[in-house]
Amino acid sequence: MKSLTKQDIPRIATEALQHHLDKPGGILYSSHETIRPGSVYFLGLNPGGCGGPKLSERIENLLSQEGNVYLDEAWQNEAALYESGQAPLQKRAVWLLENIDFEPRNVLSSNLIFIQSKDESGVSFLQDANDCWPVHEALLSIVRPRLILAYGNSKFSPYSYIHSIYGGQQCYAPSGHGNWSLKGFNAKIAGSDVFVAGIPHLSRYDPIGKQQVLNWIKNKGQA
Repeated sequence: MKSLTKQDIPRIATEALQHHLDKPGGILYSSHETIRPGSVYFLGLNPGGCGGPKLSERIENLLSQEGNVYLDEAWQNEAALYESGQAPLQKRAVWLLENIDFEPRNVLSSNLIFIQSKDESGVSFLQDANDCWPVHEALLSIVRPRLILAYGNSKFSPYSYIHSIYGGQQCYAPSGHGNWSLKGFNAKIAGSDVFVAGIPHLSRYDPIGKQQVLNWIKNKGQA
C-alpha cells in the first residue's frame, strides 16, 4: 500500500467529511508544517464557539495554514476576552506540552471532532467522531507518534473514543484534582505502537504545577 503524504490529507478530509463541509469547524490547531513525523499528537474534543469558517474552506487552505490556535489566537467566552494565548485552556495546553519537553508549535494539535459547537451538546458524538476518524488515521500514519495526549477522558471524550476502537488494558493515576484520574493504554494505531494518555478536560482541570502528572505522561509515553 502506498504511503500517505500531507498532500493526500485534503482529499481524504473532503471524502470523509462530505456531509459536514458546509458546517463551521477546523481540522488543525497547529501549522500545516506539523503534518510530519513527530513524537506526540495532541487532541481535544471539538472546536468551541460559533461562526467560524466552513470545513470546506478549512480543507481548501489546510496545506497553507500557519500559526497555532493555543499560542496565536485571542479567545473569548461569556466571561472575558483574552489576549492571544492567554485564555486558561490555552495556557494549560502550552504549559503541559512544554513541561513534557515538547515545543508546542512543533506538535500536531487537533480535535477528535472537527465540527464547531458552543458546547459538547452541539455534536453527535459517536457519528461525528466516526466521520472524522479516517482523517486522524491518515494524519497518524504520517506523524507516527509514540504518544497521543488527549484532554478529556470522560465517557464522551477523545480518550474514550480511541479506547472504544482499539481496546487495551487501561492504567490509572491520580490527577491531583479530587477523584479525577489520569487514564492510559497501549495500542497499535496506524501501524505504530502508541501510548494513549487521557487527562481531564483542560477547561475544567488545571495541570499547572502538578509534577506527578508530568512524570506519569513522560514515563508512559516513552516506555
